[in-house]
Amino acid sequence: MPSIFTRIVNRELPAKIFHETDEVIVIADHRPRAPVHLLIIPKVEVRNFYEAPPEVLSLMNDTVKQVAERLKLENHFRIIVNNGLGQEIDHIHYHFLSDRGAERVQYLKR
Repeated sequence: MPSIFTRIVNRELPAKIFHETDEVIVIADHRPRAPVHLLIIPKVEVRNFYEAPPEVLSLMNDTVKQVAERLKLENHFRIIVNNGLGQEIDHIHYHFLSDRGAERVQYLKR
């Protein structure tokens, strides 16, 4: 069964999309823990960080930098990656959080 994130990528479930390419999607967390709380998700289903191939991790890291630059938060964010412990969805994703920059978050129109 596809993960909830795959269902979002396939437009089967709604989400507030901040950024999207052919390989990655960045959405708002539906239970934010900070003024800026985005989820960076590869479109390919990979169960967790440990199982992710290097090219997926590189894509994720590059996307973190793109999001930080777009929000002008290059020096003020944190990334959380759960692997088993604390991981609620079996599809690798990074949590991008900051207590600044919420006024710069603009979601794509669908």
